[in-house]
Amino acid sequence: MPPKKSKGSDNESKEGNSPPQVLTLKLVFDYLVKTNRPYSANDISSQLHNQVTAAAAKKILNDLADEGRISRKNNNKQQIFYPVQAEIEVPNIEEAEEEEESIKEMEERLTKLKDENKALSSKLHALNNALTDDQMRERIAKLTLETKENEQRLNQLRSGEVISPQEKKKIDSEHAAMIKHWTTRKRIFKNISDTIAEGYPKKIKDLFDEIGIETDEDAGVDTSIIAGK
Repeated sequence: MPPKKSKGSDNESKEGNSPPQVLTLKLVFDYLVKTNRPYSANDISSQLHNQVTAAAAKKILNDLADEGRISRKNNNKQQIFYPVQAEIEVPNIEEAEEEEESIKEMEERLTKLKDENKALSSKLHALNNALTDDQMRERIAKLTLETKENEQRLNQLRSGEVISPQEKKKIDSEHAAMIKHWTTRKRIFKNISDTIAEGYPKKIKDLFDEIGIETDEDAGVDTSIIAGK
């Protein structure tokens, strides 16, 4: 009968596997050293997106402080933890200058990429709002027709022919009909006024003024346009 495997023997036999508490401790320690900033246990838990509870983070941080791997300081009623500064590698002047130059180059590249992104976004917006091929063909056909009509109209204006012969004939016909009605009514009115004038003791104009009649002549109408009608 084969011997029983001890609990967890499969996991421990895998290369690089470690107990959960060791992985959690490493996670907290590595984050604290990487950021090189002071944190409380609650801060660590939040920064690690609750992969470690605040209570677990507090215990790990205190254990690390007790071991001297990190520093601990009481801030009022809160404990603050931060990496041991003596163990942090400080770059020399040449390295710092190189780092600053690298940061400057990256900032310039970032600015350039932002400008390129803005230009591409504007181009994309323009393309999205551009007419399709069918819409452009339809638009061209419509504008071509409008141009042709406008050219015809312009030629008429240049030649002095503001309206078409058909329109002119219609207007002349309507004008002649109105003149005919005018002359007919003017003749009827004159016959009536002449009859009244024969028995009226004063001038007929006095009568018109008295009853409020205004003649074409009083209104300044050019009666020559009906001459011969």
